[in-house]
Amino acid sequence: METVILKELITDLDKYRAHKRNIDKNDESKGYEYEPLQEHTDRTYKYFSRFWQAKKYDAVLEKFFSNIWQDVNDDVNLKVKNILKEMIFAVPIFHDTGKINPLFQKEIMDIEKISGQKDFSNKNHAMISAIFYIDYFRYDVLSKAGRKIRDILKPFVLYHAYIISRHHSNLNNFSSFTGKLKEEGILKTIKAINKNSLYYKKIEYLTVDIENMINAYEKLKKNLSDKQSLYLCIYERMLYSLLVASDYYATGEFENGAEFKQEGDIDDISKWKEVYESTSLMKSIRAYQQNNFPQDERKLQEVRDINVLRSEIFCEAEAVLNDEYKNNIFYLEAPTGSGKSNTAINLSFKLMELDRRLKKIFYVYPFNTLVEQNTETLENIFAQNQSIMQNIAVLNSLTPIKIDKQSENEDNVYQQALFDRQFLNYPMVLTTHVNLFETLFGDKQKAVFGFYQLANSVIVLDEIQSYKNTLWQRIISYLKAAAELLNMKIIIMSATLPDFDKFSHHQNAASVLLKNTRKYFNNSIFKNRVEVSYEILDKTDLKGEQLEDYLQEHIKQQIQDGRHIMIEFIKKSTAHRFWEKLKEDENINCAIELLSGDDSMAERKRILQRVKTSKEALILVSTQVIEAGVDIDMDLGYKDISKLDSEEQFMGRINRSCRKSGKVYFFNLDKARSIYKNDVRNNTELTLADEAMRKALAEKDFSEYYNRVLAILERNYRAEYNAFFNSIQNLEWEKISEQMKLIDDDAWSMTVYLARQIKNEQGDVIDGAELWEKYRELLQDYSMSYAENKVKLSYVTAQMAEFMYQVKKVLLNHDEKIGSITYIEDGDKYFDGGKLNRARIQGEESDFIDFV
Repeated sequence: METVILKELITDLDKYRAHKRNIDKNDESKGYEYEPLQEHTDRTYKYFSRFWQAKKYDAVLEKFFSNIWQDVNDDVNLKVKNILKEMIFAVPIFHDTGKINPLFQKEIMDIEKISGQKDFSNKNHAMISAIFYIDYFRYDVLSKAGRKIRDILKPFVLYHAYIISRHHSNLNNFSSFTGKLKEEGILKTIKAINKNSLYYKKIEYLTVDIENMINAYEKLKKNLSDKQSLYLCIYERMLYSLLVASDYYATGEFENGAEFKQEGDIDDISKWKEVYESTSLMKSIRAYQQNNFPQDERKLQEVRDINVLRSEIFCEAEAVLNDEYKNNIFYLEAPTGSGKSNTAINLSFKLMELDRRLKKIFYVYPFNTLVEQNTETLENIFAQNQSIMQNIAVLNSLTPIKIDKQSENEDNVYQQALFDRQFLNYPMVLTTHVNLFETLFGDKQKAVFGFYQLANSVIVLDEIQSYKNTLWQRIISYLKAAAELLNMKIIIMSATLPDFDKFSHHQNAASVLLKNTRKYFNNSIFKNRVEVSYEILDKTDLKGEQLEDYLQEHIKQQIQDGRHIMIEFIKKSTAHRFWEKLKEDENINCAIELLSGDDSMAERKRILQRVKTSKEALILVSTQVIEAGVDIDMDLGYKDISKLDSEEQFMGRINRSCRKSGKVYFFNLDKARSIYKNDVRNNTELTLADEAMRKALAEKDFSEYYNRVLAILERNYRAEYNAFFNSIQNLEWEKISEQMKLIDDDAWSMTVYLARQIKNEQGDVIDGAELWEKYRELLQDYSMSYAENKVKLSYVTAQMAEFMYQVKKVLLNHDEKIGSITYIEDGDKYFDGGKLNRARIQGEESDFIDFV
């Protein structure tokens, strides 16, 4: 289908306008110039077609078709496939046809001389566009296709019309759309269209036909398997994302007078790999691979050089990937400190070599601290190649929108930068699980912007088990379906990795990249590099302040010979209180640092750099922000017990280099259940209070632990899993979004901005009060384009993150409030020694989980 069909469908098409722009951006008095509806349709169709081709969606459609219609004979199959593709490409053609609404032309386009304005009750156009789409395919196409084909495709007329109806809105529930189709207001609108002969024929909108189509949809839904329901959900989200992206690009082209770059892909991975392979680390690994790999398992147990084990793990994972790359999900379970991050880089490059359809890489981490750390790793690899560095983007709240340095003075650079950020238009992306899950499951329009970009991409998920385990079953089921349909290659890695395959019923098994992990975990370098002591944990008579005093005295006995000691608490307030106690102790003569999610980026980097380089004795008090992946090497550790996998992650920070001896003391101070709510891993029998779990930690064998966890989840959360699939089947987007939130909204928290002066990483002083003023001015500045304003705001808000904190809702004397942010001019009064005193600002201790 071509866009010229609109001339045949819409009466006097040339008189309708889709958008308007100021003739002179700096002088509104000079009036507007208009974009004809046909031109906007042409542009939208152009971008839709380009995106479809670039992301190779013909193959996706083929996979979708073969899974949804498995029992259709070849003759019908081909006809259905051809009509379905025609229906898909009609979505951008019909998406704005409702703008022929006379009230839209009058109130939005300022065009008075169009008849019929009195017959319409509102200026809305998206629902009218959906009606036109339904009318055309129900009566002009499917009526001529034969009953079998008509019955198969009737539901898809509704599915596509729904997308059109929501292309300016968030995704809501599909049932809201089908309900609206039967409302009196729709019938009145159709009568008005017919009365004024806006369409080429009178629309035959019969309630009985709508009911018939809805019944066909209900029948299809009822007969779909769980996997097919997931496919259909992903298909709808994909088309919605494609339409919205195409519409935005088309509108941007008209408003800015220029086309925009749409493809941020890796066309030739060899250029990236050449730089990567030239590093000293990779040269060393390749030499080992050529001369020593694979080691005999018995000899491997005698190895005492950690780099040999890291190389062995690297080479084995690569070898298995070479054989099994056609699979979609890969598990990489390897000990802490075994080089998983570097192995994952190599695996992602190798996948792109083996499957030339793959064009993007996403590295996804649980916390911003790990995003920062792995960004530094990539910068060290590619620092000398600016063309590659320009193609790596960090997407989180702490990083401003990336601007192409070579295009700063060109027109439309801000719009291009905004499009790149909104639509994930980068070859390589580093981001957080929260951001990825918004793209996968969020119901807001901006969340779904970049969903279409996930097709033919490599995604590395680090420490996915660190989030709510009640979601694990839903996560792996959805990821497997999305990976198969969209040809995504997903590497899930951790030192403590559950067997998620036990959850993904009737779906293809994942590839395990290390076939016998025990040969690595059992090596003394990983198994025995840290001695574990339960002597403090077993002192069950010690509670609260008594236990804190005991810990303080115990630590004092260990400060010797330049030891680096780390103690981790579950609560920020406890960590802060203990840090203060240590600082006040005159008998402790060494550096004492506190690291938590409340620290600025510069402060965090300063602390970690000091920990890494200091030769003197040092104590680091921390929250769980230190656990996963942070590259530090401590001699001695103390930890408040929580989840068993957290204990292993913590131990990975002790004697990381295996050059000395390491020891960890566990204790039980704060209750983990108050922090990790509804996490079955807090059950007493699954913590270090249980002898079996102590054995699992000593043996580095978490299989039985996770078997018990998964069994509890399967037994206790089956209803939630079924509810999720019910939402998937019914396309209840708002419920899906709520059911898949990694971090629950906290109605009892508030955001405060504490203005003060701090130093950034470069040593420059940032004045929080001046930054707030810039923020206010940008919010009120209407002289620049929306895109320029959003980009400039991103630079300011990235800096503002250093001054903003989530605290419990309290009544505070404040100086200003903008949106949800409470501004306090004299922020210094809430800090002691450069650290936020939460008890002072909240009047009580805080139980906020410290994920940053």
